[in-house]
Amino acid sequence: MANINFSIDWLSSGGGEPAFRDTSAQLAIHLNETCLTRNEDIWSKTVRDTVLVSTYPLALWFASSWWRLNFEPLPQPGIRPSLDWRMAHELGAANHGFVWPRILFAPDGEMVNIWAERVPLEGQSIQYLYGLDAPRAVKMHDFQHQVHGFIETVLNRLQAVGCERTDLAALWSFVQEDRENPLSKRIRILEAQMGFDPDECPKEIISEALRIQDETGITAMSELAPIFGRRADGTALGEIANLALKDGLRGRPQVSGEDIKINPSSVAPWQRGVDAAREVRKLLNNKENPIDNNCLFELLGITAVQVDAWEGPFKNIVAVAKPEEGGNLNFIPRKKHPTAKRFEFVRFLADIMERPKDNRDWLVSSDIATARQKYQRAFAAEFLCPIDSLVDFIEGDYSESSFEDAAIHFGVSEKTVESLLANNGYLEISSGEPHMPYRLAA
Repeated sequence: MANINFSIDWLSSGGGEPAFRDTSAQLAIHLNETCLTRNEDIWSKTVRDTVLVSTYPLALWFASSWWRLNFEPLPQPGIRPSLDWRMAHELGAANHGFVWPRILFAPDGEMVNIWAERVPLEGQSIQYLYGLDAPRAVKMHDFQHQVHGFIETVLNRLQAVGCERTDLAALWSFVQEDRENPLSKRIRILEAQMGFDPDECPKEIISEALRIQDETGITAMSELAPIFGRRADGTALGEIANLALKDGLRGRPQVSGEDIKINPSSVAPWQRGVDAAREVRKLLNNKENPIDNNCLFELLGITAVQVDAWEGPFKNIVAVAKPEEGGNLNFIPRKKHPTAKRFEFVRFLADIMERPKDNRDWLVSSDIATARQKYQRAFAAEFLCPIDSLVDFIEGDYSESSFEDAAIHFGVSEKTVESLLANNGYLEISSGEPHMPYRLAA
């Protein structure tokens, strides 16, 4: 886990609007030991950790983007973020004529992930020197605490110089009121998850979203809203409502989270997934051998015959499982390929093992990069293809044919094999999170 810190050294400035002039400072942004503001002043030929800016526009950007920064995840892979999304998540959107470092913030439900890249800036007086070779994760509570503190520091500075009535003060007051009111907070979070700024979402859409949230559960809607919320200006919410009416495969899971010991949520989601998968394998007295479909489906309370016979007459972009009476689940998968379908059912099992037995929220499996989906994917990979067993199987042979054999042996895709080896340090390829999720420049 990383820590973010903002350091401010106030300076006197010349002209300009009072709010900007009187909040001029040497600003440093540190992520652990990495100084993201370290720069070279082209004119003076000096290198320093701080950059001379007005902190007011940055505080204003943090306040205006508060809800989306904390609750709107990255879009699905392959979908380039809209300009509107980028304005709420890229620090450069603070603008106002200052040269800001290229830093991107994207939450996953538990953490705020931070990317930074060093890009030559033509014609600018400063050049930022440091980026990050991989994203860093800051606990959401810690991120909120540090950003809150930064905004308050700027407001205190404005108050000290007699500049109290500002747009920042008014905006931050509204944010604070919404954070303290349970219903307002619920609405703001849901708006952000759907890709809307506060009060931007039409009333009929937010009303429908709240109704659907009551049916799916808050945790499920936090996975569904980013996918369906703003598609076609929100009309795609109807696709979630349609899922509520669909029939799938009904089964009563034979295991629950009460059967294993789950690590606390303070542990990274991928690590929780790996640990939970190993615990379930212990229940099965099978720590290393492949898991066949009959064993998998028995855990979920369904049969291979059911799975083979069921064909969904529709195309889904998510898979869900809806709780029903008697502890049953109504599974609506989306994958068609046998290997992908198998992996998807294990992701359902992952969700079952982490939630309380009496929880009525839908289970949701998708492609977005939330903590829940990271947990599911890590669980499924380790459950079907334990890393220790995989390493023993390939016996040091990292050829394509070896990966093909391993994929067949464990019943997973070759991509899963490569990702497991890479994420555990056996392959020097980037099959985990990319250096940058998309190109920030322009």
